[in-house]
Amino acid sequence: MPDTKSGRERKGRNKRRQLESRLNERELEAPDEPPEPTMEEIDSEYLTDPSELDE
Repeated sequence: MPDTKSGRERKGRNKRRQLESRLNERELEAPDEPPEPTMEEIDSEYLTDPSELDE
């Protein structure tokens, strides 16, 4: 079957519709509130000890 412009456009619309559907499903399944941050999740590699700033 030959490749046609209308076929490519239809395929693109279908892919976009599938992507939007997946994103909508993910949004509906997501919790209402974001998780609360905890001290354990902070990467201490990037934190600076205030005593080191004086040096």
